[in-house]
Amino acid sequence: IAPENFENRIDHIFEHYDGFNVTIPHKERVIPHLKMIEEGARIVGAINCVVSKNRKGCNTDWMGFVRSFPKTDWNGIIVLGAGGTARAVIYGLRKIGVSRITLLNRTYTKALSLKKWADSFGMEITAKPLDTLKQVLKYGKILINTTSVGMRGEKFDLSMKDLENLNLIYDVIYFKTPLQEMGKAMGIKVVDGKEMLYNQAVENLKIWDVPLVESLFREIFNDVMGKMRS
Repeated sequence: IAPENFENRIDHIFEHYDGFNVTIPHKERVIPHLKMIEEGARIVGAINCVVSKNRKGCNTDWMGFVRSFPKTDWNGIIVLGAGGTARAVIYGLRKIGVSRITLLNRTYTKALSLKKWADSFGMEITAKPLDTLKQVLKYGKILINTTSVGMRGEKFDLSMKDLENLNLIYDVIYFKTPLQEMGKAMGIKVVDGKEMLYNQAVENLKIWDVPLVESLFREIFNDVMGKMRS
């Protein structure tokens, strides 16, 4: 739905679909049209999955992240970005027991705003401007990129030496990025955004009570993602 048509179309969608996904720029705009909001969506402040019959809004972005985040030593986590995806990731980290991270963002005031927000559910954030990334990486073990840097081939100002202490790079971008390629070249474990997207979709289907054969859905998902790359 185009933004200018949202108010005219949203009731029609509720009436004609059992459930639906919501994406940017409607993740917050849909909230006034809901009667119920699950806890995660309320805290993250964004809706990406709606059940029409009871007008319930959910956020499965954080669930998709948690399901795809490797079980490892979760100390030394650095998160890049302060947008909606960062909020879902930070909430997901807290749900699995992480209580302390470092957050970097180009606009430092936005990082400070997320720090204040995260206090409400027990996540301690050290906020820093993005231009301190090289210094922060000297002490980090896990780097999570929630920004769009790399989507069109852009690069962070980093060398291989800057990444040498990392055990894991988690990049929410679905396709290959310079950051991912650099990490792989160094033998660092790299997880891209396809797994978060896949697991978020699985959670949506469960919420909608859609019968799911995960092996078949995985095959369909991989086929669709492959076509998107070509």
